[in-house]
Amino acid sequence: MSATMKKYHEVGQSTTSQVDNTQRKEVEVEVYIGENGYVQNAGFTIKPIAALEKGKMDGPKAIVLHRTEGASVQSALDSAGTGIGTHFYVDKDGTVYQTASLLKHTYHVGKIKSRCMVDGTCPADETRQITGWGWSPSKVHNHEKVKAYPARYPMNTDSVGIETVSRCVKNCGPKDKGVPEWEPPTAEQKSSIATIVGILKKEYGLTSADIHEHDLISYKTAGEGAGLYDDE
Repeated sequence: MSATMKKYHEVGQSTTSQVDNTQRKEVEVEVYIGENGYVQNAGFTIKPIAALEKGKMDGPKAIVLHRTEGASVQSALDSAGTGIGTHFYVDKDGTVYQTASLLKHTYHVGKIKSRCMVDGTCPADETRQITGWGWSPSKVHNHEKVKAYPARYPMNTDSVGIETVSRCVKNCGPKDKGVPEWEPPTAEQKSSIATIVGILKKEYGLTSADIHEHDLISYKTAGEGAGLYDDE
C-alpha cells in the first residue's frame, strides 16, 4: 500500500455508532389526491372497482354517509361489483378501501327528497305542487334535479359516498314498528371517516354543511347515515 493512501478497515471490523446514539426519524409525507382521483399517502387500500365508475364528477360538492346494511366489508365490495356503491368503504377495524376515482361519480344516492319541503322553505305554489303528488319519489326527484346544489340535496353526479360496515339490528323492515336501530360505528371507523372527510374538505373546499346522512336526503331506512361523523 502506498504511504499516501488512507488506511481502511474491513467492514466487519469497523466502528459504528452505539445503538443508544442513533435516532429514528419519522418523515411526514403529504396526503393528496392524485391525477387519477385516488388518495395518496393516507394508508388507504386502493381497490378500484371498474363497474362503480360512471360519468364525470361535478365537484364533488358534497359527502353522503352510508351504512352497508351487511356484516362484512367483503360482502359490500362484492355488491359494489354490480355497479352500485360508493367511493370509500370503511371496515370495522378502520381499514379504508377506495373503490372509485374522485374524478368519477358512482350510483349511491338514488332519488332525492325535496330539500325545501324538508326545511319548510318552499314557496306556497311549490308546496302545493309537491304535496299534490303524494308519495311519488320519481316526480319529486325529477323536480329537484334541475335545481343547483345546495338549493337541492346532493345527487350521484356531485357527491362522494362513504360506506361504513354496519348492520341494522332492530326494526329494520318496512312493516316493523318502532325506530330502526343500527350497530354503532367502532372507534376505528369513526377515526377513519373523520380522516376521509378532512381530506375531502381540504381538497374541495367543503364545509360541515356539505356532509349529509343518506336517509335524510333520499328514501332509505331511517338512521342509515346517523352517528357516523362528529363535526368538530
